[in-house]
Formats: sequence, structure tokens, C-alpha cells
Amino acid sequence: MSAATTTATTIAANPMHASTNRMKLGVFAINAHGGCAITTAPEVHRADAWKKNLETMQIADRAGFEAAIPIGRWRGFGGDSNFGGTSYETYTWAAALAASTEQIACITTSHVPTVHPLFAAKQATTIDHVSGGRFGLNIICGWFGPEMRMFGGTMMEHDERYEYADEWLAIAQKAWTHEGYFDHQTQHFNLVQAFADPKPLNKPFLINAGGSPRGMRYCAQHCDAAFVILGSHDLAGVRKQVQKYKTLAREEFGRDLKVWCYSYVSVAETAAEAKRHVDRYAIEHGDDVACENIVKELGIQTGIFTPEQAEQFRYHFKAGWAGFPLVGTPAMMVEHLELLAEAGMDGVCLSWLDYNAGIRQWNAEVMPLLERAGLRQPFRAGASS
Repeated sequence: MSAATTTATTIAANPMHASTNRMKLGVFAINAHGGCAITTAPEVHRADAWKKNLETMQIADRAGFEAAIPIGRWRGFGGDSNFGGTSYETYTWAAALAASTEQIACITTSHVPTVHPLFAAKQATTIDHVSGGRFGLNIICGWFGPEMRMFGGTMMEHDERYEYADEWLAIAQKAWTHEGYFDHQTQHFNLVQAFADPKPLNKPFLINAGGSPRGMRYCAQHCDAAFVILGSHDLAGVRKQVQKYKTLAREEFGRDLKVWCYSYVSVAETAAEAKRHVDRYAIEHGDDVACENIVKELGIQTGIFTPEQAEQFRYHFKAGWAGFPLVGTPAMMVEHLELLAEAGMDGVCLSWLDYNAGIRQWNAEVMPLLERAGLRQPFRAGASS
């Protein structure tokens, strides 16, 4: 980093690296239609209302949330909702957010087959400078075939996608750290006299959602955090899944890997009322066609489930992309997050049917209880989290 850079820019602490909160918080998927809810409910989140999008994220910023993580989406899944079909591109989304917030980490979600790593690295550095050092990168290898075929006509096999991501990240990291020109020849890339300046102010915080053995290894070797979908909702099951990632990173690569998950949120005075809210948008207004299209694309074979299990799986997918359910009273939110923290989870990204109303309620009714329970520290705008 040059002297001119350090004197011209105030370097902020990236809260994804620096936060000491026992349970870190993020906002997830607000850049795409529906967020995580596969529904046609009238109040479903609209991604093309930028002012409301920004207002919600500024509320999160002022409340001390650590992360803003968008979902990478290039086309929808059909049905009446065409879930995810309308979305903001995530590099420009993060840049706009970086210029309009003070402390939250501004993360982009990047399908690596859709963008050249040298160009992506330059965009990342730009966002990092705009934010004063708060950039993060959520690396996606590409699992939705129709999206990937939009960019080249083919889709790589599963493990090849991670081999490509290895090469892609190596180039990005050279661009972020190497002084002067560099060459880079691998199976998929041939860079001659590549150059990138300036460098990021802070080391970009890297995330990946790999769940397969190869994906887990990618997280453990390269990333600062794994972003997981939980296969169990009890303490023992969550702990086993979390420790599998952390043990792999520590024993194979000597690294300290954080683990995050995501949750759909419904808070009410009673647990029954909170559940009715989810039932209404996930069952009464749930988009079954879009849900089935996602299930088929993911290759989930419903034959392994009983009919009751299959129906429950689809319910959670429509409710919030099969995230960990935070459904109940404000006190129950503390209980749920205490379970995750006790299991070793470092953070959770939240989604709501109506993000703006949901985050206001969360900050008013839930955040004080989290602070009282020691899961979070009181936050003052302008002070480090």
C-alpha cells in the first residue's frame, strides 16, 4: 500500500474481521426479489425499490450489524413470483452501499465463471476504497445451470468448478498483493504482464458456501468464513456440522475458520402468531412452482424423504431458502441464537418477508435482549463494534 493511499484514505476496521460480538449479524439477500421468501404475498420484498433497499441497510448499519451479504442471481425460477428474477448486480450494489454507510461490511457475491478475476479484483479494490476498508467477497462457483449457460453455453462439473475457483482466487489475490507486473498461466487462464494498483486497504473478507467435501475443503483452505445451510436444528447436530468445518481448517491448513448460517425471521408477541405469519406467506401464498424448480435444479431427490418430511422441507424453502427458522417471541430469538452460539456458530444473516419493517422490529424488541444476554455488545454509531 503506497504512502499516498494511506494519507488520503481513512482505513476503517472491517467488522467481519474486528467485531468481538459473540453472535454477529448480517442482512441477507435484500438485493433480489423475494429475498429468501418464495412467495406471492402482497408485502413480499421488492428488489427494484433501491431507496427502500438502502434505507433498510442504513438502519442495519446504524444498529451495528456486521455484514450486508447479497445473493448472486441472474435469472428467476419461474412460477407466479419468478423468485429471484429481479435483482441488483452485486458489485455495483456493494459499491453504492459502501458510499452510503459507515461501519457495516459491504460484501459482493460473485459467480466466478461470470467475471474475469483481474477485473473482479479491481472492482473489489474500488469498493474497499469507497468503504474505507470494509469490503468482503462471497465466492460462488455456479450451481444453477441455466444461469451459467447464459455466460458461455456450458456448465463445468462440480469439482472442476472448484478447481476453476482455485485459479480464479489465486489471480485475484495476486492483483491485491503483488507489486508490479505478473504472469499467470494455468489450465483456465493465461495472463501476461498483468497489473493492478492500488491495493485494497484491508485484506478482503472471503466467504464461500461450499457444502460438499470439495466445497468444504475450499472454504477451509481459502476463506475466512463458511456460509452453511444447517442440516439439523438441535444443539448436537449444529455443533457437529460447525466443528466439521473448523476442524478441517485447523488440522489440514492451520487456519481459524468462522462459520455463518442464515435465518428467516418472524417475531411476534406469541409463538403461535409468529408461526401463523410464516404459514400465511409460505403456504397460502407460497409459490410451489418456483420452489419445485429450485428443488429439481439442486438435485434433491424427494424419494429419500417420507411425504411428511418432503412437505416440511418445501415449507422451509418457501419460508426462507431452508434457513434456520427464527420464529417466535423476542425472548425465543435469544434462545435460538444462544443455541447457535453454543454450537460454535459465529454469525447469522437474517431475512424477512418485509425487510424494512422486520429490521425495525428486530432492533426495537430483540437487540436489547441479545445485549442483555451477552450475545452482543451495545453499539454506538461512530464507535467500533
